[in-house]
Amino acid sequence: MAVQWPDESMFNNFTVFKESFKTVGSHDIGAAILVPKNVQPGKRPVIVNLHGGFLVNGHSLFAPFFSPWVLKLALEESAVVISGDYRLLPTANGVADQLEDIEDFWQWTRNKLPAIFEGRAPGFSLDLTRLLLAGSSAGGYCAVQLGLSHPEEISAMAMAYPFVNPADEVIVNGPKDGEPTILRFPLDTLPSKEAVVAWIDESRKEVTSQADMDRGAFAAAAAQYGLYYSHLFDNRSLKRPEFLPLLRIKAGAKLPPKIWILTGDDDSVVYLRTIQEFVDLSREKLPRTTIRLDIAPGEDHAFDHTKSTWELHAIGAMGFVKQSWLGI
Repeated sequence: MAVQWPDESMFNNFTVFKESFKTVGSHDIGAAILVPKNVQPGKRPVIVNLHGGFLVNGHSLFAPFFSPWVLKLALEESAVVISGDYRLLPTANGVADQLEDIEDFWQWTRNKLPAIFEGRAPGFSLDLTRLLLAGSSAGGYCAVQLGLSHPEEISAMAMAYPFVNPADEVIVNGPKDGEPTILRFPLDTLPSKEAVVAWIDESRKEVTSQADMDRGAFAAAAAQYGLYYSHLFDNRSLKRPEFLPLLRIKAGAKLPPKIWILTGDDDSVVYLRTIQEFVDLSREKLPRTTIRLDIAPGEDHAFDHTKSTWELHAIGAMGFVKQSWLGI
C-alpha cells in the first residue's frame, strides 16, 4: 500500500505569507509565516520550524515533511509558526552553506521579522521570549545546531528522529549486511552509484532551496552507497568540528533547558543508537538541560507524518512541551 503523505490541506487553518531573508547570487531564500485563523490579536508565542529531507529536498511549506504536531501546538496555543528554507545539498561548500543559511534565518527572525510581521498582520506581534524550536530528521539537525548556538534565546526544543550524528557509520559507509536499506528503498529502485555521482555534480551547479520528493531517491542512494558524507555533507573535506553536534557538546556548547525527542526504535536512517548517544552525552555534559525521549516500538522514520496514532507513543509529551515552552 502506498504511503499517504500529508498534503497542503494541513495548512487550511492558517493564514500564510512568505518573506525572503537572504539572496545567494540571484536566488532568494525565504521563510513562511503561518498565523492561525480566527486567533485574537496580541502578542503571540512563536514556533520556529526547520524542515527535514536529508538536507537535500523539501522546503518550508512542504506538507509531506511538515510535522503535524507543530501545527497542532500552534493551533492549540495560538502560536505563530516561522518555517525557514535553506540551500539544499549538493552545494559548493556542503553543510557549511546550510549552517550559514540557518544562522542568517535566525538573525533575521529575531531582528527584522518582528517589524515585518506587525506590518503584515496589524494588531499582532511576536513574543520571542516564548520560543519553541522544532525540527524533524534533517530539520532536527538544523534545530540542534541553532540550539547549540543560541541556547539562551530558546525556551524549549521539540524534535522527531533528529539527525544528530551525520558521522554515524551508516551515513558515512552505508548499511552493513543484514541492516535495512536506507529508508527501506528497494535496491532495484535506487539510481546507480554512477548516476548518483553524476546527479550530484550536475545539481551542485545551481542553487536551490525548494525541492519535492524527486530528489529523495538520490539522497537515499548516496547514503546507501556511502557517498552522502563525502560527496554531499562535507564534499570539500573541511572536517570542521562545528559540523557535528556531538563534538560541539563535548567542546562545551550548551543546549536550551528543555528538549523533547520522538523517535522509532526501527528507524532505517537515523538509528536509535545515534539519538541515545546524543541524549546520554547531553545528560552527562549538560545537567541543566532536561530531555524527554519517547521511543515508539516498531516504528520507522517519519512515522508521525503518516500515522495518526503517533501520540499513543508520546502520552503527556505535548504537556511537557507546553510547560517548557510557555510555562503552563
